[in-house]
Amino acid sequence: MTGDRDVSKNQSDTDIHRRASPDSSRGRVRFDGGSDPGRDRHRILRELRGELARHPAVRSIEGEPPDEYRELRATLDPSWFGRPAETASLRVTWIPDPLPGPEAADRTNDTWMRTPIQAYYTIHYSETDGLDCGFHCEPNPHVDGLLHYQERDDADDTYTYEPVSFGARSVSGLLWEVMDALADRLDDSE
Repeated sequence: MTGDRDVSKNQSDTDIHRRASPDSSRGRVRFDGGSDPGRDRHRILRELRGELARHPAVRSIEGEPPDEYRELRATLDPSWFGRPAETASLRVTWIPDPLPGPEAADRTNDTWMRTPIQAYYTIHYSETDGLDCGFHCEPNPHVDGLLHYQERDDADDTYTYEPVSFGARSVSGLLWEVMDALADRLDDSE
């Protein structure tokens, strides 16, 4: 034992400093000044989880996997949206500043222009007895650009796609704007 810290007899002081470096698996910043995309995604999804937990339609929400979120899964009360279904779910994914993403030149056209937030994401609503819809910002051969709304009434139907736009400049602001737009769409789908 050395001082106040525990060191096994096979562990040198340099091993301790190496593991505590900014590039360690727990660190947020790499030596090259960049950040770990998985940690950024986890951090953003944790923030979104906290925001969604405050939404009145959300019954429960979890990040998957628990230690480093790749997506959020929420159980919703569809009656809050005026829907007759017994249960509904919401799936949220997020890929911050995706690589490979659109070339720099493409970021000035419609590929990114309908959203100030440059990330790939999905906020997708599903009911157990049919309706399946959501807002997606990701490459899709069925629409121009990245940001779109897609919907189908039944699992056997094909999706319909529609370009959309959002003005939010923060991740949490985008979530609330999308949830409002989702509520409008669900109210209109009856």
